[in-house]
Amino acid sequence: MANQDNANIFSAESIHKVPSTKHLRRQSKIYSPNEFLALPMVQEFIKNNPDQYFVNEETGEQMMAQELAELYCSVNNGKKMKKALRRAFGDKA
Repeated sequence: MANQDNANIFSAESIHKVPSTKHLRRQSKIYSPNEFLALPMVQEFIKNNPDQYFVNEETGEQMMAQELAELYCSVNNGKKMKKALRRAFGDKA
């Protein structure tokens, strides 16, 4: 009889309850690196700064410089990843 005061003991919820997303990052789309590079904003950025993006001809590996990597993190709402990148490059986070 000790559980009588607990409303959710059997996981019963009201059908009127509207689910709410508490964080914006849960709603946003996560872009793959290829989708990110296909965005018009990114294409213009690469055109203006050609040294920010490099593809290794032998392996096909794609490499981004710090600015472009931070932009990728911002687009994907990767706040913690962006902070870790800045620390790795030696900037203050």
